[in-house]
Amino acid sequence: MIRKISAHYVFPVSSSPIKNGIIVIDENGKILDIENPKNNFVESSGLEFYNGILVPGFVNTHCHIELSHLKGKIKEKTGLPDFVSQISNIRVTDEEIIKKAIKFADKVMELSGIVAVGDISNTNFSFETKQKSKIKYHTFLEVFSMDENKAEFVFEKALKLKFELENLNLSSSIVPHAPYSVSDKLFELIKNESVDSGKTITIHNQETVFENQLFINKTGELYDKLNSIGVNYDNFKISGKNSLETISSKLSTKSKTLLVHNTFSTENDIEKANAYFENLFFALCPNANLYIEDKLPDISMLCKEKQSLTIGTDSLASNHKLSVLDEMKTISQNFPEINFSEILKWATLNGAKALGFDNEIGSLEIGKSPGINLISNFDYKNLKLLKESKIKVIC
Repeated sequence: MIRKISAHYVFPVSSSPIKNGIIVIDENGKILDIENPKNNFVESSGLEFYNGILVPGFVNTHCHIELSHLKGKIKEKTGLPDFVSQISNIRVTDEEIIKKAIKFADKVMELSGIVAVGDISNTNFSFETKQKSKIKYHTFLEVFSMDENKAEFVFEKALKLKFELENLNLSSSIVPHAPYSVSDKLFELIKNESVDSGKTITIHNQETVFENQLFINKTGELYDKLNSIGVNYDNFKISGKNSLETISSKLSTKSKTLLVHNTFSTENDIEKANAYFENLFFALCPNANLYIEDKLPDISMLCKEKQSLTIGTDSLASNHKLSVLDEMKTISQNFPEINFSEILKWATLNGAKALGFDNEIGSLEIGKSPGINLISNFDYKNLKLLKESKIKVIC
């Protein structure tokens, strides 16, 4: 069955918005045509017309669906060192409770217009849900250990999970947790694997000011808190440089790399990262940044530097909702100089490119099956999101 879908505006993302545009799709949601009626718009038989704007399905490039059972259990605005400590104290719980929360979170994301997710996993708890889900997942198998002697053991555990995902026909890559939680030996194993696999690598980056402090002089709240929960920094070498510059060479220069949070990244950090990485993306998780540190990254600076930005929700341990639209609203409200079309690109096409799904999703183009979302309560005059903007999945 062929459907013709229209609204006040269609935002293909890969091209300019179309007033009263018409999207023609088949029964599987594949785009057959996009019509531009220009000034000759006439309602035709069978045309579905919606009040609002039509956009591609959203891509959430950074999520921890395994932590969905921790919703509301972590105190807000206490800073990353305290957040890490709280997670380590309450993370372990009944496996069935975790899996039930994962399944529910997956459904909520689907209903909120998310069609693809870059998800951090430390176990196989989410694999069954991912296999059955309508959402496309790329699983980042996250590893961490500062103990050089445990590097191979930790990496082998991740390899077993990778093989398990391959048997389920699910995309994955083995990735480091953060600059401050991975030994040089473990970084080396990850780097070699990423070169061989060609898959995207991601790492939490400069989420707290104390991360840089740890690398510069091995002091600060993050160092103290990690020490208190048993992380051994006896063999950790001070670099005298910010964390991003320090660990860049420990990652592959050629691998597609997604830096997450970037809350305290400076223009100098970004310039040095660009000089090293050939294919660099940045994941913005503004609501999680506010939840944990009560601070946002310098998104205007990232825009000025013309970076490839994407949007993530992080986890329900550090956010109230897994909603890309809510993240877009937060960016729009705090950085009104950034136009909607640009933010939408971060939430769709850039995210699809970062995860390697852009041949199928991310933009409204003939031949793709990207999902179609309706955003209602939209400021048509200024082409801006409103606090009251809502999402509805059309296809």
